[in-house]
Amino acid sequence: MDVRKELFENQDLKYKEFQSKLVPNISEEKIIGVRMPVLRKMAKKAKVENADFSTDYYDEILLKAMIIGLKKCSVSEHLDDLKAFVPLIDNWAVCDCLCSSVKFVKNCQREVWDFLQPYSKGSEFEVRFFVVMLMNYFFTDDYIERAIELISGISSELYYVNMAVAWALSVAFVKYKDLTFPLLEDKVLQPWVHNKTIQKICESYRVDSETKAYLKTLKVK
Repeated sequence: MDVRKELFENQDLKYKEFQSKLVPNISEEKIIGVRMPVLRKMAKKAKVENADFSTDYYDEILLKAMIIGLKKCSVSEHLDDLKAFVPLIDNWAVCDCLCSSVKFVKNCQREVWDFLQPYSKGSEFEVRFFVVMLMNYFFTDDYIERAIELISGISSELYYVNMAVAWALSVAFVKYKDLTFPLLEDKVLQPWVHNKTIQKICESYRVDSETKAYLKTLKVK
C-alpha cells in the first residue's frame, strides 16, 4: 500500500481549503485534503497491511493517529505508541483525533492515568492532549474528582489549552454538576476560561434554561 499515493488519489481540494481554515497554524501546503470517512477506511487497510509511511503531511499524521486506535496489543505497547506520537501533535485537530481514537484506554485506565500526568505541564498541545484524554476517558465516578481538580488547576495563556479546559469543564458540568458548579460560583478559574466554560455550558441542550440564566449572571469582566 502506497499511503501517500492513495491519499493524493483521494484529495478533495475544497475540503483542503476548509481544513486549512480550521487549522490555521498548519501550512496549507502540508494539507492534502482527504475527508475523514476516507481516512478511516485507509487506516483499517494500512493497519492490516502494516503499512509504513512518513508523517510529513497533516493527513498522514491523522492516519497514524487512527491506526494507533485500531491496534490490538499490550498496554505497554499502546503507551509506547502514544509516547512516540505525542511529539507529532502540532494542532488541535490531530490532538482530538488521537484522543477520540484510542478507545483501548477504557480497559487500562490506571496505567494510562499514570502515563498522562507528565503531560499536564508540557507544551501547548501536550497539555491539550492531557485535558482531552481526561475528558474522554476519566470523567467517571472513580476519577472525576481528581480529573476536575487537575483540569481546573491548569493556568495557561495558550489558546488551545484554555479552549480544551473550558470544553472539558463544560462537559464535566453536564455529567457532574455538583462537582463543577462551585468552580463557577467561586470564580476560581482564569477569567477567559471561566466565561468560555459558561458559554459552552449554555450551548448544551442538556442544561435547563433556568440554570443557563443563572450561569450568565456569574460571568466576569
